[in-house]
Amino acid sequence: MHNIFSQKKAIIFDMDGVIVNNISYHIEALKQFLKQFGKEVTEEEFQSHYNGRTIQEVILELKPEADHIEVMNLAEEKEQIYRDLYKAHLAPTPGLEKFLELAQQAGLQMAVATSAITANADFTLDGLNIRKYFSAVIDSTMVIKGKPDPQIYLKAAAELNISPENCVVLEDALAGIQSAKSAGMDVLGLYTSLKKEELPDGLLMKIKDFNELNEQF
Repeated sequence: MHNIFSQKKAIIFDMDGVIVNNISYHIEALKQFLKQFGKEVTEEEFQSHYNGRTIQEVILELKPEADHIEVMNLAEEKEQIYRDLYKAHLAPTPGLEKFLELAQQAGLQMAVATSAITANADFTLDGLNIRKYFSAVIDSTMVIKGKPDPQIYLKAAAELNISPENCVVLEDALAGIQSAKSAGMDVLGLYTSLKKEELPDGLLMKIKDFNELNEQF
């Protein structure tokens, strides 16, 4: 096995922009959702301020007085818009299924650590029929602090009972990359939501999709 994975015991996947290349649908859903707050968002603003963060944190910025129930109701409202937009287009990032098979055969444990709410994780993992590959699925409802805080990746590693330095993370968002690096993990960057040159330095690789990684096994 190629040295990217040969010294590692686990792979932790972000979901949006990694397992599925769906960022354009999230941008459109957020645009529709923000209309009720009299706000607009450009793609540049989405990438710099929203991508990788939890919708709960975004809502609290917009409505600081909201209690937990209102925050979760508004979060579900926004994510239902997203699921309605994306459900007819739900598809894995190219090469994903083969990569999951190869990683499993290589004895690597796998987990998902996503800023999405539970309903979105279920929608994606069950819709693609890939939940069987993951020993743990951590979503935004299971952590107090979202990305770029390292909590979600540390929790995923703990669920796998594997130390952070033995994990490789697959990420597409700047907040997620910062989260994983702060957790002490190596990161592979997918340029799905950002251009290749917009991904930071210090990554193991920058890849377009999983077909490039499948060659590593």
